[in-house]
Amino acid sequence: GSGVVQLEVVKKADSAKCAEGKANCQDSQCCAGPGMQCYEQQPGGFAQCRASCTPGPDPTHWDGKKWTCKELGKRAPGDDVCAAAWESCTKSHCCKDVGFQCYEKNHTWATCKVDCVAGGPDMSDADDEPWSCKKLGERVPGTQKWVQAECSAGLDNCVSTQCCKNAGEQCALQNDYYGNCMIGCVGRGNGDPWSCKKSGPRTPTAPIKGGKLAPWALDKCSKPYEGCLESKCCLGMNMQCYEKNKGWAMCKEACKKGRDPFDHNETWSCKELGPRSWGIAKKGFPSLYCFSLMRTVGYEVGIMKAQLQKGAGIFGCDDTSLFTADGNITLHGGELGKISSFQFPGAPVVTSQDGTAGNTQLFVHAWDAVIAAGIWKNHAWTVKADPDAVIIAERLRWHLAPHTGEHIFVLNCNKFPGPNYPMVYGALEVFANSAVQAWAQRGHDCAAPNTYGEDYYMTRCMDFLGVGRFLDERILGDNLCMGADCANGWISAFHPFKDVASWEKCWNTAMDSSAAA
Repeated sequence: GSGVVQLEVVKKADSAKCAEGKANCQDSQCCAGPGMQCYEQQPGGFAQCRASCTPGPDPTHWDGKKWTCKELGKRAPGDDVCAAAWESCTKSHCCKDVGFQCYEKNHTWATCKVDCVAGGPDMSDADDEPWSCKKLGERVPGTQKWVQAECSAGLDNCVSTQCCKNAGEQCALQNDYYGNCMIGCVGRGNGDPWSCKKSGPRTPTAPIKGGKLAPWALDKCSKPYEGCLESKCCLGMNMQCYEKNKGWAMCKEACKKGRDPFDHNETWSCKELGPRSWGIAKKGFPSLYCFSLMRTVGYEVGIMKAQLQKGAGIFGCDDTSLFTADGNITLHGGELGKISSFQFPGAPVVTSQDGTAGNTQLFVHAWDAVIAAGIWKNHAWTVKADPDAVIIAERLRWHLAPHTGEHIFVLNCNKFPGPNYPMVYGALEVFANSAVQAWAQRGHDCAAPNTYGEDYYMTRCMDFLGVGRFLDERILGDNLCMGADCANGWISAFHPFKDVASWEKCWNTAMDSSAAA
């Protein structure tokens, strides 16, 4: 008898002890971690300590049962001590962001990041000292396997599921009876307007792999296909320092252990030394290469000069080029000092199948010039922007960072859902590094009748080359699509603004809204 009594006493004592980590707080209704609140998943079932909670199924939890998010007990005093991305977790040993792990550099410093290669440097770190990469605490869980089986995508009605299969999407409601999963709800055009009310949590995007490169990395890290035994780090896109043996290592994209037919059949260990690189991110992560096609006379010249002087628009990207078909042009001003255009052979512009400019041939010539210039190879993303588009590079990075390393191009308009939509509107065309690589190798195999507009051609060509589609309707605000509201603080480009005054007005409005946010 006394054993049973003792067991009950222990149970009561345990339930009085506040829950830690992922433990069930249903009985204790209190949390050990500062700033944590016990939230209910199902009445009388499971509850967990969290900083916040969104009703519906949680894509990062181990099961798909819906959360009521009822608060049980009081929030623990203090602030959440877990560190945000790249902040110090030396004391807390925990991270806030999905997919992040607290890694130790040495006994005095640890930070939250996605991955770590022991013995190598971190290219966004203050110095080039090696990391021990000892894991402190647990990795923050990402999207769970049940999401693919149980959640909605595309035109599925997500009212009952309240969850989305695709990363970055959330169920947005048209009304109480119908909703779709989307990255951002833009209140569709014709017919019944959408309420855009959110239902259930957003499915997390992939964790951001890297950061802005430290100045030492630009000096010390090795270039593609150069030796990296000393530096243990590589510049460029998707480059990794691979060891051959104790005497040699080289920066390359991939390595197959064993004999290498391209190296006199000599044996490679293919041990990874240091981190994989994700482009030369001089200004921010991910690295962007932006270019515009422009005429050497007319309104575009004034707009490009204004961008250059401000260091704005495409000049906020990590590298920038101008391409001209009707001669060369050199513009002066701003931090860059001057920029000269790459000239490429022109082509006749005809009327396209939808009554706009049929300029595919011209743009194929332009892309040939982009490939030949070779600057795209160093960057995670290549962005073609029209001169009359207001581009905000920092916001482009927000949209693209979670998708860096994916084999995709961005569709930005779904004005008339149907056979030709969603599609790329040509004011802003965004391609992953590997998508440009695919065009460089096989782009001339694509059908390219000159009656296509270049945006229609590029959408069809990317599909033909097997490059994945990624729809982001909030990356571009275009008056030719769903409108250009320069005060919207999440949209990263606005179009069209065909004179300096209107371009600068939109830019200033956008900057004011960024500051307010």
